[in-house]
Order: sequence, then C-alpha cells, then structure tokens
Amino acid sequence: MNTDSANGNESGAGSRDPARNGLVDYGRLISALGIVWFHTQAPGMRLAYAALPFFLVLLAMPSRARPAMRARRLLIPFLQWSAIYAGIHLIFALRRAEPPLGWWEWNMLLAGTAIHLWFLPFVFLVSLSAPLLRLPFMAPTAALATALMLGAFGTPQAIPWAQWSFGLIPVLIGFSRFTAGGRIAWATLALCWLILSAFRPSPDNSAILLGTGIALLTLSLKLAPTGISHRCASLSMWIYLAHPLAIIAGQTAGLAGTGLALFALPGAVLIAVGIAAGRKLSFGIRMPGAPGGGR
Repeated sequence: MNTDSANGNESGAGSRDPARNGLVDYGRLISALGIVWFHTQAPGMRLAYAALPFFLVLLAMPSRARPAMRARRLLIPFLQWSAIYAGIHLIFALRRAEPPLGWWEWNMLLAGTAIHLWFLPFVFLVSLSAPLLRLPFMAPTAALATALMLGAFGTPQAIPWAQWSFGLIPVLIGFSRFTAGGRIAWATLALCWLILSAFRPSPDNSAILLGTGIALLTLSLKLAPTGISHRCASLSMWIYLAHPLAIIAGQTAGLAGTGLALFALPGAVLIAVGIAAGRKLSFGIRMPGAPGGGR
C-alpha cells in the first residue's frame, strides 16, 4: 500500500514520476482488497492472505523520506485510527453492558486497537532499519537467518510479535531485490521457503511464497503510470486502514462469509473514496496565487 497517502500525500504529481510503476500502483489496490477479503474470513481467505506479503515487499522501495517525516506519515495515523477503533470498542462495550475498558490489552500499545494497525509501527521500524538493510548482501543474509530462527524456535504467538515475524521475510526479500538484484531475491525466497517448509510447515509459508513472488514479478515488469494508477495507490492505504468499518457494518447487518466479503469490498472502497475526498476538500484546495494554485 502507499504509505505516503496516510498523511494525505495524494497529489496527482506522482503520476508524472518517471520512476513510478503503474503496475505496482494497481497491485497495491488489488492487494488492499485481498486483505479485506481475508479479514471477512470468507472462503479463499488463505489465498487472499498472500496480499499482505505483496505490500511488505514494497516497503523496501527507495524513499527520500526522513525519519521525522516517516513518523508523521505512519505514527500519527496509527494514533488517529487507534482512537477511532477504541471509540468503536467503547460503544459496543456500553451497548453490551460490559466494562468500558474490558476490551483493552497492553499489546495494543504496539499493535493498535484493531489488529490490522500493527502494520504502521512495523513500517516505521523498517524505515529506520533501511540504511543497514541496504548494505551489500545484508538483506539476503538477514532473511535466511530469520527463516532459520523461525524454523528452529517457531513463530511467536503474542501480538504484535506474531505479525511482525510474519512480515520480516517479505520485507528482507524486498530489500534483497533493490540492493542485490532480482536473481538474488528469487533465490533467497526459494531458500527461505524450503527452510520454513522443512522445519515449520504452515499455511503461512504458502502465503509468504505466493505474495512475495507476485511482488517480485510485478516489480520486474513495467507499466506507464497514469492519474488513475496513482489514485489506486493512494486509495489502497485508506482501504487498509478503514476496511474494518465496512466489515463491522456488514456483521451488524447479520452478514457472514462470502456475503460479508461482497459487502465489505465495495463498502471499504466507498469509505476510502469518501476519506480521500474529504481530505482533499479540507487540505488540498490551494488559494489563487499559492504555489500550484489557480489551476
């Protein structure tokens, strides 16, 4: 997903960036929808889970953002959306005559008040580690070491360590792709999958292999970016952050399984479009005479 859009960086200027790949932009949107499907627990959810490694590989794409800017783009939305979902937890607790804070767990300090929010602090930590991971062959070595450790000791069960450990290998393979090249990245992915399959067989291994492989394939292809592709990339982050709202609405209406998924997919898109439009009205309108204004 496009983490830049978390703070409203949705200018159409990105569509004119010659380094931008329109295929990656469309992939972000499709992957965001895959994560929505996964969280509805509809049939095919394990296949849809491959969408997450796709996003994780893209975290390694070169970025000029400094740590302070990354913190603003990632940690502020983390706090904002944690507050939103905390309010929802509180409303449901009061409706059920339960303790107002009975839903609170200490792991929410790092994972957020909705499980999918673990992604934002994880991305921030990855961005801080990027200079080290860009050293020659550091990322492939770290990926193999991670696979060996997970194979030997298993995946942590506690939140958010379970989610973060899942994310490590795709992220490290992404850095391998951008620092050592595609062949090294593919070889590292194959070795990691063999290690995990030999020591810790799990459906997650297939999700890691499929999603990471699709991301590497997408990065190897090129499609000219357009305003539509940039819009898709921008919406992907809002879909990811807001999609539980659509799922909650569907569940409240009594939907489940495929019906819930078919409701949540367009619902999440509509919510994302509404958020993006609202932010554009609030922050994106420039006064005549201002830089870029009057067009």
